[in-house]
Amino acid sequence: MSDLLQHRQAYSYCAFCPKVCRFACPVSEATQQESVSTWAKMSEAYLATQHGQPLDEGGTQALYACTGCMKCRTVCKHENEVGYALFSARSLALEQGTAPAPVTSTLRTFTQHQNPFGVDLAEKVARYRADAPVRFPLFPGCSSLVKRPEAIDDAIAVGAAMSASFGVCRASSRCCGYPLYAAGDTKGFVRHAEGMAESLKEFPELAVLDPGCAYTFKVVYPRFGVELPHPVRTVYEILADRLAALPEKPKLPLTVRYHDACHLGRGLGQYEGPRALLAAAVREVAEGTESRDEAPCTGGGGLLPRTMPEAAVETARRAAERFEGAEAIATACPTSRRMFERAGKNAEDLLHLLRRWLEA
Repeated sequence: MSDLLQHRQAYSYCAFCPKVCRFACPVSEATQQESVSTWAKMSEAYLATQHGQPLDEGGTQALYACTGCMKCRTVCKHENEVGYALFSARSLALEQGTAPAPVTSTLRTFTQHQNPFGVDLAEKVARYRADAPVRFPLFPGCSSLVKRPEAIDDAIAVGAAMSASFGVCRASSRCCGYPLYAAGDTKGFVRHAEGMAESLKEFPELAVLDPGCAYTFKVVYPRFGVELPHPVRTVYEILADRLAALPEKPKLPLTVRYHDACHLGRGLGQYEGPRALLAAAVREVAEGTESRDEAPCTGGGGLLPRTMPEAAVETARRAAERFEGAEAIATACPTSRRMFERAGKNAEDLLHLLRRWLEA
């Protein structure tokens, strides 16, 4: 319970708030249920942490009905970190044995394989062993290694064309630990983060492909007292610094609407770099009806695709509605692209568009 005391004010502010951020919660909007609004979720956490109310099935569902997208923070006068507070409160569900079955299953798999997919990541990392020294050790994230390996190929190809050679580092054979954090396994997350920090000591700088991993390393680790020994930058930061290295050539004849991924945008404040990279490759970069710190969440975070899969897909479908009128939605997040596709929408990885342009 001591770990939850830091959220005491946030729980109270939300519990006694007149629901002014109700419209900002993507899960509440997708399900049309008041019981999973920001107010309801934080009220459950408030009652459980400050009044000792046991978590029943409904209360537990409310705690896990959050992607951690931070959109409610954008409109909150107090800038409450609702995702952080709710993920912490999920530890009570684990302690009380009420956590959803997909959560406990994910934790078992993670314990056995050091990732949520139950595969040997070392075998996948070995595929990318560089034949020559590289400038930037690359941490692609287990989601890319397992679900979207072509995103890694795109990053390496684009980096080579922009004088930023990437090579997948050995430490990528372990997950960054985000699933443990999102599940509410605070102690397990801290142990894992400390082990990751030790394994990253040999790399003087780290390039991270998945925004969720970058956010975990740069924001979540320090929250739990774990500091990485060397700088961590996203691939998009590194490439944006090398825009001058791009060749002069005709752009792809596409009008693309750019989607600000939650962890890259609201989480790390990286808005301009990805747009500049995209603008170099396509005819027109357009904005959605909601963008930057108000950009829609695609439902891929917080373990929502596992605990509430239908709500996750509906969240992505609603997000796609903000980008109508373009030939494609471009995103810098592999998970967001996958969620758009699950909702039946056309989406492109920013790096893939860059590679198509460079190789045209």
